[in-house]
Amino acid sequence: MTIRKRKLTDDEIEAQVIADLDDPSAWGEAIYVPPSKSPRPAWVTLGRHLELSARFHVLSILHRLGAEATLTNAQPDNVDITVVQAPGRAITIDVKTLVGTSLWFVQPFSARKHHYVAFVLYSRKALDNPVATPEVLVFPSVRLKELLQPRVVGKINIQTLAKELGINNHWLQLVAQAA
Repeated sequence: MTIRKRKLTDDEIEAQVIADLDDPSAWGEAIYVPPSKSPRPAWVTLGRHLELSARFHVLSILHRLGAEATLTNAQPDNVDITVVQAPGRAITIDVKTLVGTSLWFVQPFSARKHHYVAFVLYSRKALDNPVATPEVLVFPSVRLKELLQPRVVGKINIQTLAKELGINNHWLQLVAQAA
């Protein structure tokens, strides 16, 4: 016959930890993790930081254009930014980051009315200069999906797509839509 230990509740665990705060014998030896002997490569954190930077860059431009925009975190359907138009009406934006290239490895994305895909392109020079402004290209998701649908694509040049879609002022389409 086995004896099962009763599982403690969160409140019981918290009370026990608080009771043992001043008792050094209640605690084990602290874990020591030595510093790495080699420097952390820039690519380890660069992508994550640039993705966040790209979202805030797009958000900043939208605010400067007078749009009521909000950064969204962990939203479904690839929504990084929401632009409120009026009660019940909004534009959504999926921000994609490209580093050192204008080639996009085409991945599935949401295509629907009032949804846009913004590509933030960080050139190699922009990586060396943290205050350099990246290039931003914005596409209506439905038109982008229609253009890519008949093609068998792996990587595609974003600037070529802009020419094919005939988009000259990427921000004007968003501001006009948000009005």
